[in-house]
Amino acid sequence: MLHGNAIKLSEACNYLSDVGLCAKDYLNREISSSLSGGELKRIEIAMLAAKKSKLTVFDEPEAGIDLWSFNSLIGIFEKMHHEIQNSSIVIISHQEKILTIADEIVLLSKGQVEKVGQKEEVLPLLLNTTNKPCKVMLDKGGNS
Repeated sequence: MLHGNAIKLSEACNYLSDVGLCAKDYLNREISSSLSGGELKRIEIAMLAAKKSKLTVFDEPEAGIDLWSFNSLIGIFEKMHHEIQNSSIVIISHQEKILTIADEIVLLSKGQVEKVGQKEEVLPLLLNTTNKPCKVMLDKGGNS
């Protein structure tokens, strides 16, 4: 059940499979401390995809998941974007690969909005700033 709307078992299996989980291992399993952080994250993402909301917000959805799941995550966001008409997905992330699927990017720096625009306009600005030397390495005497 999702908020009073029953979904078919096959649909639940598909959502779990989309996030890299074998449905038979999770459908009757209690959500508890026996699940890893990555498993919990993937179950949350599957639940949000199944909900088909007009607005979905993900705060660093890639945190705590492995590389395979991260790559699958991109596909899940793209699928949600195409399947749910007139909807918005807000993704808060520092990952360049997630930013490449965005329609629009809001760049925040020190709590302030620095730039808002289409991906093609904002992403090059972000990529240019990533070439700056790492402050931590500079503080440790590393080379720039």
